Formats: sequence, structure tokens, C-alpha cells
Amino acid sequence: MMMFKRFLKYLFLILYSIFCLIPFIWMVSAAFKRQQDVLTIPVEWIPPVWQPQNFPQAFFEPRFAGYGISTFTLNSIFVGVITSILAIFLSTFVGYGFAKFKFRGRDTLMWTMLSTTLLPFSSILIPLYIIVQKMNLLDNLWSLILPFALTGQSIFLARQFILSIPTDLIDAARVDGASEFGIYWRIIFPLLGPAVATLGIMTFLFSWNLFLWPLVVLSSQGKFTLPLGLSLMGLGSTFMVDYSLWMAASTIAVIPPLLFFLILEKPYLRGLETLSGLKE
Repeated sequence: MMMFKRFLKYLFLILYSIFCLIPFIWMVSAAFKRQQDVLTIPVEWIPPVWQPQNFPQAFFEPRFAGYGISTFTLNSIFVGVITSILAIFLSTFVGYGFAKFKFRGRDTLMWTMLSTTLLPFSSILIPLYIIVQKMNLLDNLWSLILPFALTGQSIFLARQFILSIPTDLIDAARVDGASEFGIYWRIIFPLLGPAVATLGIMTFLFSWNLFLWPLVVLSSQGKFTLPLGLSLMGLGSTFMVDYSLWMAASTIAVIPPLLFFLILEKPYLRGLETLSGLKE
């Protein structure tokens, strides 16, 4: 009976994985096809005529809005990397304060910040836009970085990791005359490898997939991120959309976050295991 249940479980997981991979497989297949072969029915999963030139054509040629996907990709990489770096350092630093310092209203402030993650982004869109406008950051890539460099969720995750670090280490460092920043930099931060990977991946993927906020604050097409650039490619001309180039560009858009995840996969998984075992 146990073997049969295990068989059903793995069968379900395999079928569900195949179901999730079908759109991705179709995208990659269409990226190598000619325009007239993309929408054929029944679907031809193997391109009848291979066209690998779709990739350099979509990446370099300024076919849409006067820019190639290379410009949008570089913008997205810049925003994702800088946001991740700031989120890692700011979240761990603030999380250290919430985890190891006692002050009045600490828990109330922590849960208040965490509750902000429950708000739909559309509810804070207008006030956030006004703040960015007052800072003269409209149509600037920093308007995509600063609002998300420090969030309640990232602080909470960093705090949960730091709670597992023995307080005796911190007390011993204080006895030796270490400053609070020195304790953070020399003791706390080196022990946060899984936390750094988890925060980095989550922040990078969040920044990479942003669409609504860049659409609101950016007006120059040369500063568009990859999701906005792909939407421009989807517009095409009045009578025809070049789906082969669109799918080639979409395939290129998957590569950077996939590589970023594969590089940090092991510490990221260790971080999830550690986080799942932590208690308040």
C-alpha cells in the first residue's frame, strides 16, 4: 500500500512538472522557428527549419522602439544586482538590531513592518510615486532600486536567521571591546551565508519581474527594464507580430535569473531548511 501511494505521489509530481514545463518548451521551440512556423496547428515541437539567428537578431538589432533587448537586459541586471546588494546589507544590519537588541516597542514595530507586505502594491502605488517624484527620481533607474532595497519581509527573514546565532558570541565580542558595527561585520555577517543567498535570490527575482512600477515611473524607452522591453516587442507592427523574435527575446530573458539561481542554489536551499527550522 505504501509503495502504491509513493507511486501515485511521484506520478502526480512528474505530470505536474511536465504541465508546468510545456509553455517553457514551446517558448524555446518557437525561438528557433521561422515566423510562419510558430503558430502552426498541430504544434510542431521540433522546428522544421532551425533559425538560431533569431537570438542575436533579437538581442542586438534595434528593431523595436529603436533598441535591442541588450539595452533592456543591462538595465534589468543593473537594477536587480544593486537592489540585491543593498537589500542584503541593509536587511541584515536592521535585522541584527531587531534580533539582538531589546528596546521599547520592538516587537510592535517589527510586526507592523511585516504587515505592510500584506498590502497590495496598487494601494501604495500613488504615495510611492509622490515620494519618488519629490526625490526627483522619476525616469531614473534608482526609482526602481531604492523603494525595494529594504522591505519588512527582508528584515523579518534576516531577523529569523540572526536569532539562531548564539548571543554568547556577541557578548564575548563586547567584552573584548568590539564595536556594535564590528560585531555585525566580523561575527554576524560571515555566519549569514544561507541568509545572504536567500535574500539575494528573492530580491533579484522580485526586481527582475517588476512590470507595473517601472511602467509608472519610467518614460524614456532607453531606460526600460526587460519586462517593459518584451512588451514593446509584443506590439510589433500594426498587422503582424514577429513571434519568433519575441520568443527568442523571452528565452534570453530567462537566462540571467536562472544562472543567478544556479550559482546560489546550495546556500539558498540550506537557507530555506534553516528558516523552516527556526522558532520565534
